[in-house]
Amino acid sequence: MGALVDGLLSGLGSILSFFYGVIPSYGLAIILLTVLVRVALFPLTWRQTRSMQAMQRLQPKLKDLQRKHKGNRQKLNEEMMKLYKENQVNPLGGCLPLLLQLPVFIALYAVLRGTIAHAAIPAEPIDAGALEEAVCRPTSEPAAAGTVSDQIVCEMAGGDQRTISIQAWRTNDRSKPIRTPGAYMSHCQAVAGGEGRGDFLRCSSPVGISYLPQESELRGRIITGETPFLGMELGCSPTQAISDEQIRRCADPDVQAGGFPLVGYFGLVALMVFTTYFQTKQMQRRAGPQAQPGQAAMARIMPLFLGFISLSIPTGVLLYWVTSNGIQIGQQTLMLRSSPPAETAPTGDGKGGGKQGPKQPSKTSGKSGGSGSGDGARARKSNAGSRKKRRKR
Repeated sequence: MGALVDGLLSGLGSILSFFYGVIPSYGLAIILLTVLVRVALFPLTWRQTRSMQAMQRLQPKLKDLQRKHKGNRQKLNEEMMKLYKENQVNPLGGCLPLLLQLPVFIALYAVLRGTIAHAAIPAEPIDAGALEEAVCRPTSEPAAAGTVSDQIVCEMAGGDQRTISIQAWRTNDRSKPIRTPGAYMSHCQAVAGGEGRGDFLRCSSPVGISYLPQESELRGRIITGETPFLGMELGCSPTQAISDEQIRRCADPDVQAGGFPLVGYFGLVALMVFTTYFQTKQMQRRAGPQAQPGQAAMARIMPLFLGFISLSIPTGVLLYWVTSNGIQIGQQTLMLRSSPPAETAPTGDGKGGGKQGPKQPSKTSGKSGGSGSGDGARARKSNAGSRKKRRKR
């Protein structure tokens, strides 16, 4: 299972790197990835929309069954399953595209958050508390590939600098020894070790290079902090973009928080909320008055809930989400135009207690003993019409 997940993440990283090679923009690479996913899932999206429309057309009959079998849950479920089977409708058919998109969503999150970390063992013990607010990084520049750094420079909160000599490097926070810390190390954080271990510094890469191909251009650009999109760091969440301390954990240490890019960060959140609400209402309007009341409440609550969650996810994932919603809206618009709308009023079939069933006898009551009076009334109307015509002449 682990190999399968790693393969998925590495494959996603390769696709992103390929798109970046075609158009050197990290944001556009994510958008192209989104388009690819939506195109691949279009046949299932088509079935999803058709399934939702079929469910909408069955709403009047479902309500009839609910009235008829009120209080008998078992019988109601049996009749509903029978109705679905007769009409060849799968009540869960609309969920499949969403479930298939979920692994891609999670994988993209992992790729954007996938850091590479090494442990720097100081030549002498360090005070982790004193370095808590400091920004530390190896003295070798990230672009100097293959170099070994034996020193780490920390910029203290008060503006002072402190140089720490490093006697050894380890992978995975003090496990296997390595010769180089990696040219991609950009910032280090002091960590208090356990008893007998001493203190060390955990140096990590910028966000999102662990699943990218080693020689890819995108990986190199992220290392050197050259992948902003409209001023935004796609590995950072909107809330991290507010604080200098937080943004250092998800971007190059030289990146500053706040400023005009915040418009982009929170603008994407607003777009996510709006597009989620719009695509839900799009289907509800098509459903007509017989749409379930709970759906209207869900259309209002779910976008706000997802908007709250999106404040803490990487902006690159949020960009994927907004783009996917936009494509979904376009696909639904085309598919809904090519199909008839759902019925706007219950029709009844005479079997399930429909409203029109009991009214039929009253409309045809002339057939049971009243046919003569009905024929006479029609004859009198015909004679009255003939007299009017003769008067006009």
